[in-house]
Amino acid sequence: MSIQQNKLDIEEIPKKERRGWYHPYKILGFLLDNWFLIGIGVSIVLAWRFPNVAADGGVIKSEYSIKYGAISLIFLITGLTLSTKALYQQIRNWKLHLFTQLFSFLFFPAVVFAIVNIVNASQGNSDDGAIDKYVLAGLVVMGVMPTTVASNITMTRAAGGSTESATIEVCIGNLIGTFITPLLCSLFFSSDTWSFGRPIAKDGGGSTAEGLKEIYRQLAKQLGLAIFVPLSVGQVIQNVFPKQTKWVSTKFRLAKLSTFFLLLLIWSVFSTQFRAQAFEAVSTSSIIFLVFLNLGLYGAFTILCVFLSRLPISHSSKLLARDISTTSPISENSGSSKWNWQRITQSCRFNKRESTAICFCAVAKGMVVGAPTLSILYGGFPEQQKAILSIPLVLYQGQQVAVAQILVYFFKKWNEKPDPYFDEPPSLDTKDTARDSDHGNEDRTGITEGQHEKS
Repeated sequence: MSIQQNKLDIEEIPKKERRGWYHPYKILGFLLDNWFLIGIGVSIVLAWRFPNVAADGGVIKSEYSIKYGAISLIFLITGLTLSTKALYQQIRNWKLHLFTQLFSFLFFPAVVFAIVNIVNASQGNSDDGAIDKYVLAGLVVMGVMPTTVASNITMTRAAGGSTESATIEVCIGNLIGTFITPLLCSLFFSSDTWSFGRPIAKDGGGSTAEGLKEIYRQLAKQLGLAIFVPLSVGQVIQNVFPKQTKWVSTKFRLAKLSTFFLLLLIWSVFSTQFRAQAFEAVSTSSIIFLVFLNLGLYGAFTILCVFLSRLPISHSSKLLARDISTTSPISENSGSSKWNWQRITQSCRFNKRESTAICFCAVAKGMVVGAPTLSILYGGFPEQQKAILSIPLVLYQGQQVAVAQILVYFFKKWNEKPDPYFDEPPSLDTKDTARDSDHGNEDRTGITEGQHEKS
């Protein structure tokens, strides 16, 4: 008895020690759990101290090594780990595409433009306002940019969402963004108030048409080599060597590796901005304004995406969900406006995994496609003004990745819980069953009266 008691005492010692936050195991566990957030901080510090290393044209030539190399590896890993069948199913999910792209290219920039006009009017349209006018114009440019290329896929995967949905929305968003972004940018800056922000594609006010051609050429090259080609190669390898691919993916933790490549992208983006001294060219109040506005926009839009993609359904809609899933006819009494609204609401809902992908894609804006687009659209601007225009986009991407990493924890917990309207058929309450029994003569167990008599 004493030996057993001593054994129990020995086993209890490390558990008690680990209860203190200061214990090495606790500290190590915290660092490992939050390594990505710490990595973001380290990347920004390195970019600040050594901007010439990872900036465009720097030591490592990040315009090739990172914007092509690292991103290509992220999409190669994505192609190796995605189900081809699930990817094909998501291509056909037109409701997902419509919701995500309308939110990203219409609702998002419209809200940002309204906020920017309010701020500009409160400053009296003055050049000497607390918020630099080119920062405000940069916010509008940020709003019309397509979603990020890598971070939303990485975050969706980590949160247990539909990686297939995120991948498809990234491809569609950046593909149509090459055409929509220049048009929206010209539209928002068409008034005299914002005439200073109108794109000038070449020095000296050269041909805008030629500038747009260059945009399409560069972006086609970027999207093809960095996204579509590695994604396709990954899919081919996965289907030809399924067992070997699964072993490599598990053994070398490819999902974690793609997250590391994302840190390289953040390092490169901030290095380019620090080398251009963009942050020194604007006032402190402008930077503070951007930081808080970006946090507010990302948080509010994420909550709105969750609400709109998971529209609340009343208790009686459980019966409707069953009718929709079984394609059974609905009685004439169910044709009321309330029932029709419930049917529309139910049909517009997305499952939890798709909703997670929507939240990470529709609200995100990225530099991978955004940077070359902005550089070509504003090629006729002085370098410093062009750098100031890109500040809102750079800060937004850095903040969205940091906040998204925190949201991953909550979305993961959310996705671990069952989705009653998609994962399993909803149960009917007494009132709904009683109403069904008038049509189908079924009791609460779903057994007909005739079956009762036979039993």
